[in-house]
Amino acid sequence: MSSRSLINMIESIEPGIVILNSDYSVSHINRMFILLFGDVPVERLFQTDILGFHREEDRGKVGDMLRLAGESKRQIPLSLKMISHDGQDRYLLIKLTPLVDRAMVEDKLCATFYDITPFVSEERKLIRIPVTCGGEIHLLKPEEIVYLKADNIYSQVCAESGDYHCDLSIGVIAKRLPDEMFFRTHRSYLVNISKVRKVQRERSECTVNVKGSDVRLPISRDKLQEFLTEIGLK
Repeated sequence: MSSRSLINMIESIEPGIVILNSDYSVSHINRMFILLFGDVPVERLFQTDILGFHREEDRGKVGDMLRLAGESKRQIPLSLKMISHDGQDRYLLIKLTPLVDRAMVEDKLCATFYDITPFVSEERKLIRIPVTCGGEIHLLKPEEIVYLKADNIYSQVCAESGDYHCDLSIGVIAKRLPDEMFFRTHRSYLVNISKVRKVQRERSECTVNVKGSDVRLPISRDKLQEFLTEIGLK
């Protein structure tokens, strides 16, 4: 998707907006924010800080993102968050902007949420993968991806057009890409089957070479036979 198409897409979305105080408690919200997070009672939104609405394992990441926005004194690049609720996935682009008062004191943050779900997902399967590179957002088609590599709770995406960062974990992505197109060769790697060029076996090590890359990707021993069957070599 081109930069202009992406801008047009974002401009067509009515965003959810929340204003946070310096302690991350909620100061103001707009009605679209209520629609986006309708499972949380409005009264509760104003009774605790925003970190309290996130899973415990996510609070550190969210807190770091909020602190970075406050300390940077400028808008930070858009980030991606996926929310699963009642069997539904929702993909949100989030923009954080520090705000100042009349005395030019920065004591609030504006968080803007763009729900891009209709543009990237159908029936819980990803039809586009939101990634970033050099501060720009791209929506890659699955067939453009060569392989993915786990990067802690994030993923590195190697595509025909270059290398990208994705805010989703490799486990989350693997469950939402077509099974017939991708194979989890290793706990840290997800490979596009159509991009496989060669499988090599050296002693106890098995690796795979993919299109457009000199990198040899590992294949776990317990995955080898299934992988060979999948690509038609067994």
